[in-house]
Amino acid sequence: MKVGMKAIIVAYLTIWTTAVASLAVLMIRPLYPELYTSVVRIERDILELLPALTPFIAFPIAFGQAMSVVRRRNTFDEGMLIRYFVGTPICIFFTLLAAISLLTLIFAPIAFILGLTYGAIPLLVGVIIHCFGMLPLYFLDRWLRSSAKTVPAESVR
Repeated sequence: MKVGMKAIIVAYLTIWTTAVASLAVLMIRPLYPELYTSVVRIERDILELLPALTPFIAFPIAFGQAMSVVRRRNTFDEGMLIRYFVGTPICIFFTLLAAISLLTLIFAPIAFILGLTYGAIPLLVGVIIHCFGMLPLYFLDRWLRSSAKTVPAESVR
């Protein structure tokens, strides 16, 4: 793969992952409206901060994972794509969970357990949506392989 193609793939993966992470965080409000009307002020403030904080945490993680996916590779393999499309959302989820837990200081263990409980459904839905992003890369790889096979032998010389 050429450098330009790798740059496009990294940009696509990073933007797609950041967008899906933001969408998954926005799913929390309709799923659990009682969290936003809680009497605990810290809980409400943290939940209001979460959609604004997500892109700043998801973007560097997604970029790093995307760079590691395309580094020293000429083609895609299914294992590599599955590791990226399932592993990156889980890494972002636990990083967000740790950041939110650390923001609550004294309530960190409780916030971590509640985050695991309330974040499981948005995480699963986010992973499913995130895996749909694999389809363009799958067809891109097939297109790159087919175009490499159709080059006539006389033009290679």
